[in-house]
Amino acid sequence: MIPGSPATATVRRLLAELGESGSTGALHVGGTPGGVFYLVAGRIAYAESPAAPSLAERLIGSGRISPAIWRAAYAEGRHGCRVGRVLLRDGWLGQHELALRVVAAIAGATHALLRQADAPARFVPGERHWLGEVTPPRAGARPRLIPRRRRARHRIPATGP
Repeated sequence: MIPGSPATATVRRLLAELGESGSTGALHVGGTPGGVFYLVAGRIAYAESPAAPSLAERLIGSGRISPAIWRAAYAEGRHGCRVGRVLLRDGWLGQHELALRVVAAIAGATHALLRQADAPARFVPGERHWLGEVTPPRAGARPRLIPRRRRARHRIPATGP
């Protein structure tokens, strides 16, 4: 953060006001590198900036899912804002893992967006991110078991006689 920056203060103030009012939509932050905060009922549901790795980059780069799996989930879910639900439904990620990776993507983008020296911002009510809302797991909730078809695919074949 740049202390005393009017632009940073404006973005922070807008985020606070949108949070307090329970707004849903996208706060587009201009400048370089720029990016977007997506809010659902006043809560940051996703944030993205070219200066921070996206969820897709994090998942594919870590080898957690293949590019082909990501493309298929994105193609199926993007228009309905439910890519996250598709990944969960098909057993590619568990709820906890998806939530943690989304939090990491939000943190990286937020860090980049709030460090900008010049950041004009505009809010677009109702605009949603293609990922959809990812609900953080409840404290104490038990992780969902990986579906049987996925477990079977990842078993190490038996060797020997």
